[in-house]
Formats: sequence, structure tokens, C-alpha cells
Amino acid sequence: MEGDAAASGDFDMQVIGNFLSFASRGDRVGLNQMLREGTSPNVQDYDRRTALHLAASEGHAPIVELLLQYKANLNLKDRWQRTPLTDARLYGHRDICRILEVNGGKDFIHDQPLTVRNEKDSNEVNFDISELNTLHSSMVEQGNLKGILSKKVRLDLPTALRYALDIARGMNYLHEHKPFPIVHNHLDSRNLLQDEGDHLKIGEYWVQMFYEQIHPNQENSQRNDNSSIASNVLDDTKKDICSFGYIFYQMLEGKHLQTNNSFDFMHLKSVNFEPKFHISRCPNRLKQLIAQCTNKDPSKRPTFAAVIITLEEVSACLGRSALCPVC
Repeated sequence: MEGDAAASGDFDMQVIGNFLSFASRGDRVGLNQMLREGTSPNVQDYDRRTALHLAASEGHAPIVELLLQYKANLNLKDRWQRTPLTDARLYGHRDICRILEVNGGKDFIHDQPLTVRNEKDSNEVNFDISELNTLHSSMVEQGNLKGILSKKVRLDLPTALRYALDIARGMNYLHEHKPFPIVHNHLDSRNLLQDEGDHLKIGEYWVQMFYEQIHPNQENSQRNDNSSIASNVLDDTKKDICSFGYIFYQMLEGKHLQTNNSFDFMHLKSVNFEPKFHISRCPNRLKQLIAQCTNKDPSKRPTFAAVIITLEEVSACLGRSALCPVC
């Protein structure tokens, strides 16, 4: 493990970023060229994710096979203790699961019995307070979505789809946290951070977790009523879904939604919003998705797992043919 960490240290962030970007996009030619030139297949980003993690998450089987040819370590863990096999299972890429399993890949989260701990100590995501120091944030982040939109106004469809998948996958991971979902409650373009591989990462999701840690008595008293908890958590996750719908609409249409007295973007309390699509390039499937996410009735909004399925289907469809019926 120490050798793999050292391998990352031998390459600058630009090289690592380019390498991981090739893996994430499924660019076999670009990745192979960098491997031939000596880039280690085990370089990791600041979340300790490798090219194999990204290829397994995105479903790029040829990239996985190429990395294995160059003796990539199958069982490196990222900061959330996930291996490439964990990610392949999470996103339902069965072909990649088989490739990794045959070659000795392990899923330490699902294949091992979990140690039983007290509920108060059972947070899956542990935070080091030093990680929240943003004094040198420019060293690891390349800006945020708000900055990207301020320059480009609106995004081309493939980029908007890719960013939307980044957001949905990150939020789905938080909402699937056990024993209770991690609700963001502050999702907007300012805290969607761009990494060196041109992917968006969810920022500020630790706000709600820290609030719960600071007010443990209030949290415990709420947990005494399980039905109340389930209802409140469902309502809060649906707020995150609605925020995602507005952000996706903004990426596609270039509408800069502002927070003011009549428009509470953070909590969506007084919004009378009807998505209007002026750009014909937006597929009907995505128009329907945004309408569902921003539905005034929270119970009719989808989960992020369902959002991911729709986005992946549209993405695959666009890759095959612009006339695909699913779009």
C-alpha cells in the first residue's frame, strides 16, 4: 500500500488528472499511451481513487482489462474503503464484476462481516476536521459549477449529462448511507466542486453531519420516534432531488437561478417553477426527468437511484444514435 501511495507521489497532479480522466471517459488509446510512457496504473487522486475505480464505476470493461494487463492493483481502497469491485457492484456492471473477481478482486465492504458497534458510533463516513480547511483548496479543486456556468452560460448536452451523473451518483451514495441517509440540504452550483479529472464532487455534505454531532441529544430524541424519522428523512431527501432538478435545468438551459426573498433555492419553500425548454437539443426523456425532480408533490419525485438509471440510458442512447426512441 505504501508503495502505491509513493507511486502517486512520483507524478504531478496534471499527469494524474489526465490519466484518471482517460480512464473515466473510456479513452483506451490515451490511457494506453500514458501507460506505455511509464505512468503507474496505481496512481490515486486525493480521494485515493484509482483509474480502476473510475473505469469500474463508469462501466468501461476494455479499460479495466487494459489496466489489469499493466498489473494494476485490484484491491486498493479509496477514502471510503471501496475497492474497484465495490464500485462495479454498486453501479451494476456485472461484466466488470466478473473480470475483477476472476483476477482476485475483493469487495471488503460486502464480502466481510461488519463489526457491530453502538449506533452512536456507526457513521460510515468519518471526517478529519483538517480536511475542511479551505485555505489551500485551489491545490485540489479546479473551481465549482457556478464558475463553469458563469463562463459558458449553458453546457453542451454530453457535458451536462456527465456532470449530472457525477452529482446523482455522489448524492445516491450519501442517501444510501446506513443506518440513516446523509441529507445535504444545501445542494447548489456553488458547492459542486470540479476535480482535476473534470468531474464534479459533492461539497458541504458534512454540514448536516456536523450539526447532528453538535446536537446529539436532539438527534437521539428524534430517533425515539422511528416513524417520524422516516418521514422527515424522506422529505429531506426529496428536497435534495428537487435541488438537483434545478441544477440540471440550469446546466442545460443556462438559467441562473438566484437566491432572494421570493426564491429560496436552498429549501425550495416558495417556488412556483415550471421548466421551459427553449433549446430543442434537450431530449424529451430529460425534460420529463427534470419535471419529475421538481414536481410540487415531493412524493412524486424520483430517488437518485432512479435518476441514475435514466441518465445512463440517455447517455448510452446518445452514444448510439441521435434518433434513439428512449430519448
